[in-house]
Amino acid sequence: MTPALARPEALRADALRNRSALLDVARAFVRRGEQPLLNAVAHEAGVGVGTAYRHFPTQQHLLEALAIDAFEDMLDRVRAAVELPDTAQAVRGVVVEAFRSMVRDAPLGDLLTGGSFSCADTTALAGDLVASVGALLDRARAEGLVRPDLDADDLRRLLCGMRSAAVAGGQQVADPDRYAEVLLTGIRPA
Repeated sequence: MTPALARPEALRADALRNRSALLDVARAFVRRGEQPLLNAVAHEAGVGVGTAYRHFPTQQHLLEALAIDAFEDMLDRVRAAVELPDTAQAVRGVVVEAFRSMVRDAPLGDLLTGGSFSCADTTALAGDLVASVGALLDRARAEGLVRPDLDADDLRRLLCGMRSAAVAGGQQVADPDRYAEVLLTGIRPA
């Protein structure tokens, strides 16, 4: 069986219309601060529940489909930051860009905070993210810029915890970059 994809490569025109309608409705739920549950999304999109579950076999699949564009954009910005020759600026860029993305895009923040992936394409993106950040942290540790015990998963967990704090109670903090600065201070060696 072929693994599920958050963004299928080819769909019939009618299936593409149904999938697009489901995603549009799910995004509207997210904008309203509501959980986009598949049955409710299907009802509001005017498609059968069976159709919704064919496109998104689980709630996790729907979350990954909602987050994949933002995930790719964030990964592009992280890769650009990693390429900066100044390692301190590269670390700052990764932390700030990742945190901004997680706060700005609820599905992406939820996906990364959950830390599990059901779709092959989002799993691959997560692997690329870990590899890019891991290589940067190796460089930063070698230069004495970050704690020697900090790894990519530690940084992900710290960013996820801060993201949860930054959107607690359904209200986003006014200055998320301030949180990123607190994290940057905390990952420096003692």
